[in-house]
Amino acid sequence: MESVGIIGIGYVGLVTGTCLAELGNNVVCMDIDAEKIAALRNGQIPIYEPKLPELIKKNHDRMTFTTSIEDIFDKCELVFIAVDTPPTFTGDADLSRVFEVMSALPGLTSDHHVLVMKSTVPVGTGNKISAELERQDMGSIDYVSNPEFLREGTAISDFLHPDRIVIGSSNPDAGKLVATLYKSFDAPIMETNIPTAEMIKYASNAFLATKISFINEIANVCEEVGADVSIVANGMGYDKRIGRSFLNAGIGFGGSCFPKDVTALKQIAGNSGYHFQLLTAVIEVNELQKRRVVNKLQKHLGTLTDKTIALLGLAFKPDTSDLR
Repeated sequence: MESVGIIGIGYVGLVTGTCLAELGNNVVCMDIDAEKIAALRNGQIPIYEPKLPELIKKNHDRMTFTTSIEDIFDKCELVFIAVDTPPTFTGDADLSRVFEVMSALPGLTSDHHVLVMKSTVPVGTGNKISAELERQDMGSIDYVSNPEFLREGTAISDFLHPDRIVIGSSNPDAGKLVATLYKSFDAPIMETNIPTAEMIKYASNAFLATKISFINEIANVCEEVGADVSIVANGMGYDKRIGRSFLNAGIGFGGSCFPKDVTALKQIAGNSGYHFQLLTAVIEVNELQKRRVVNKLQKHLGTLTDKTIALLGLAFKPDTSDLR
C-alpha cells in the first residue's frame, strides 16, 4: 500500500485518485479550489462520470481532501500532477498551472519524492522540469511522465483496464516505483524516456482525430456519389489493420482533448521547425465539417433568421455532461 498525492482535482485528477484508492492506496487529493474540496468532503461530486460517486463512497476512508500542498508532501512519496493545460490563443498548451505547482515545491521537504505528470504537456516539458529540479537542488525529487488515456464516460474502466501503461523517466528506479502502482493490471507497461512518453499521448490523440476527419471526408464524397457512409465504414472496420473505432461520420471531433491536443502537436512541430501538413488538414476538415451543417440548413430552410432550431444532444459524446 502506498500513500499517493494528487494535485489538481479536476476530471483526470479525481478519477485517478479514486481509482488508486480502489487499488488499495491511501490517496491525498489537493486542489486550490476550497469550495470544491469542501463539497468533496461532504460527498458531493463536481463532475459527472458513471460509477465515480459509488467508487468514491466505497473508498471514502482511503481518500483525504485538502487545500494544503504541504499535506501532500508530508504524507506522500508519489505525487501526481493533474492540473489543467488549456490551449492559449496560439494553440500552445498553457503550462501556467504546472509552473504554479513547481514554484510551490522548494523548501517543502528534503525527503525523496517522485513527481508524476498526468497532465498533458508538450514534448520536452519533462526534461525542462527535471533540469530545473536539479538546478534548484531541492533534495531528492525525481520526475516521471505517466500520461493518461481516459475517455469521458468510460474513465473508470479505462483506468482499471488499460490498453497500456506508459512510464517515462530518466531515473529507472523512479519509473519502477510508479510501475508498482499498476502491478495488478493485466496490461503492457512501457518504460521509456520522458519525451517519448509525452509524444505517445499526443500521437495517439492526433491519430484518432485523423481517423475522424478522414471518415468525414469519405462521408462528404459518399453524399455526392450515392454511397452509404455507415456501410462503407462498417466494411472498412472489418479490416483488422483499420479497425472499427472512430469511423463514425458526423460534424467533427470536439471535447476537452482532441481539439487542444491536435493543435498543440501541430504547434510543437512548428516550434521545432517542422510543418505538420497532415494535422493542418485534419484541423481544417474538422472546422469545415461544422460549417457544412449550417450550409445544409440554409439549403433546405433558406435564411436562418428567426428560425427556431433544436439541438438534440449537446454533450460531445454519450455518458458525459461535458459541453466542450
